Amino acid sequence: MGKSSAMRPVVLSIAGFDPSGGAGILADIKTLESFCVYGMAVLSANTIQNDTAFQGVSWVPVEEIIQQLEVLNERFTPVVVKIGLIENMDVFTRVTQWVKTNWPAAFFIWDPIIKASAGYTFHEAIPQHVLNNVDLVTPNVPEYQLLCADTAPALMASQTNCHILLKGGHASGTMVKDVLYQPDGVIHSVTCQRIQDVDKHGTGCVLSSAIAAGVALGNNLSAACNRGHLYIRQLLESNPGLLGYHNHSQPELNPKNNSL
Repeated sequence: MGKSSAMRPVVLSIAGFDPSGGAGILADIKTLESFCVYGMAVLSANTIQNDTAFQGVSWVPVEEIIQQLEVLNERFTPVVVKIGLIENMDVFTRVTQWVKTNWPAAFFIWDPIIKASAGYTFHEAIPQHVLNNVDLVTPNVPEYQLLCADTAPALMASQTNCHILLKGGHASGTMVKDVLYQPDGVIHSVTCQRIQDVDKHGTGCVLSSAIAAGVALGNNLSAACNRGHLYIRQLLESNPGLLGYHNHSQPELNPKNNSL
């Protein structure tokens, strides 16, 4: 049989499994579903964790990751591919090369998970050249420093031809500002009031998935980042605990300005 044509655009997440559902593949699928896109998932790791403690990880061999991709490729072509938790940069390179070869038109997003919110560190160093393989990377400030050291984000975006969304959640102050650096030098930003004394497990996973959904639905990247920013705010406000509730009523873009 040939490839299936789904009514909804397909977004594929390559990520780890978090039993609590706050991060990883389960959080990705919840987010994608709330945006009315069809989420598919390829498992890269099985973690032993909850919303406050990380006890260990079992990595899926890269050969099995690629086998999962190959069987999906028999039937589906995703519009957007997102990669999250990955064992190392060798696995990352093999997976990204497979995606670029088999789904060259797919928009590729990387959420560079360096450290779990529960405290476990996955990577000590990441070579900058890996940014050449993706269209958008979504680091927070500590992740960006590990990835790009002292190189200014605008310069890094230009050098790698990769969009960089520098998330502001780890910065101090009463406002949270996310900044999108484009390879062409254009810079967009979105700012909102910080919600004091409220945190959530897995917000990085949710944000990158919300952006993936926006791109799949035809929004330009700055608009997709804007909607993702607002979606995270809704998640933070959904309840006082560490596990957010996903709202099927999506934040609307300002019709006068379809960008950040």
